[in-house]
Amino acid sequence: MKALIAGVMIAIVSLLVAGCFQSGSKEREYQFAEDAKDGEYVRPTRVPGQSEDQKGPSYFTIQVNASPTVSRGGKRCNLMIGNPTENEQYVKVKLILDDTGEELFCSDILKPGERNAYVDLEQVPEVGEHTATAVFMVYDPESMEQITEIEASVLLTVE
Repeated sequence: MKALIAGVMIAIVSLLVAGCFQSGSKEREYQFAEDAKDGEYVRPTRVPGQSEDQKGPSYFTIQVNASPTVSRGGKRCNLMIGNPTENEQYVKVKLILDDTGEELFCSDILKPGERNAYVDLEQVPEVGEHTATAVFMVYDPESMEQITEIEASVLLTVE
């Protein structure tokens, strides 16, 4: 059920973001609502129409560089993975090359508030741009059982 909620939340965010860009224009502009205000997103504590005794939705925020780079001579990559402090669960992150399914990196467990700006890849693809997937494996902090996975596409550039 939690995986379904996470998937639905990601789909909703994706649709909202996609709908904010004008199509057919050479320059993309982020369109703000006239009544938009500066501030910070606050997660709702419960769903509208839900009674006080019902458990609210479960949210999980991911952090990853959408366009990381690595030098061909090295393995150091600016993946910028993180488990933001507002999360309650632990996370482990894998980077998988889309073309081959090859695992390029797997992190240790990250507790809420922990992050890795730079990681060392186990394998470095050929020079060029490669589509890859950052797989966030979410774990219950008490049982250490995996709850769900969240995927984010990245464009890895090997220079």
